[in-house]
Amino acid sequence: MRQPAHSINRPDRDSDRSPEPPCVREDEQGRRWIRFAGRTFLVYQIFYDAASALHLDPLYTPYRNARPSRFFETSVISTLLADGAHCGADYFGVLSWKFAAKIPLRPAEILARMQRDHFASDVYTFFGLVRHGPVWRLAERKHPGILAAAEALLQRIGLHVDVAGLEAPIVYQNHFLARPAVYEQFGIELLRPALRAMADASDAPLQRLLQRDAQYHDPRLSSAQLHTLFDKPYVCLHPFVCERLFSTWLALNPSVRVRHIWRGRFVEVDNVRHEPEMRKKAAHA
Repeated sequence: MRQPAHSINRPDRDSDRSPEPPCVREDEQGRRWIRFAGRTFLVYQIFYDAASALHLDPLYTPYRNARPSRFFETSVISTLLADGAHCGADYFGVLSWKFAAKIPLRPAEILARMQRDHFASDVYTFFGLVRHGPVWRLAERKHPGILAAAEALLQRIGLHVDVAGLEAPIVYQNHFLARPAVYEQFGIELLRPALRAMADASDAPLQRLLQRDAQYHDPRLSSAQLHTLFDKPYVCLHPFVCERLFSTWLALNPSVRVRHIWRGRFVEVDNVRHEPEMRKKAAHA
């Protein structure tokens, strides 16, 4: 019987034990190879400046995105895949510098939860509270116009999908670890074609859809930066479309085994204490 497309890793009775510490080896290229339970992991963490660098985890490989694009972290992921950076690991990931503020799990705990699953899944992610849902309809609530933009984009690359009705495993902000072959397949089949289509300035109808105001406000982005990135005084839809491409690809590839190893959701750090797992830990403290 095929394993369900997504599930939650329930802690067993040994879940409160301190996990075996991972070992890290940094190579001549500055990549930090993590060894744990007989597996190798390579996780990049993207930062932009000195302030964001303060939030990096020492076990992850830092990647300075010195020239951000309108696709935000997705441009970095595409570059890393094209360069073969995912090769040589059992699991590969590319996380934001904000990861710990959203998902309060340290690397050792993430690896321990994967080990309790016996590394049986192809993808490990962190959105167990929502798990599965209408990914683009949910996005439309926060980013009006994104559903139409996604539908047009997918049609451009030959995917005729009922975008409004598409039910998918929920994965936000590229916060997941995957087997390199899975990550590469996603890159070839959807990520790269989507980025090429969104970068096509000659496709005026698609550009008009993508250039709608995403209703996202980041005080760190100045007016000058907004105009440089989007040629608009606001953040456009491009990065939020990108953020949902992996969920879309998973929906189209149901044989890929996905497991959520955090039963909360991504939250701001001030609200972490309200998450189910945090309440459980407090009760056992």
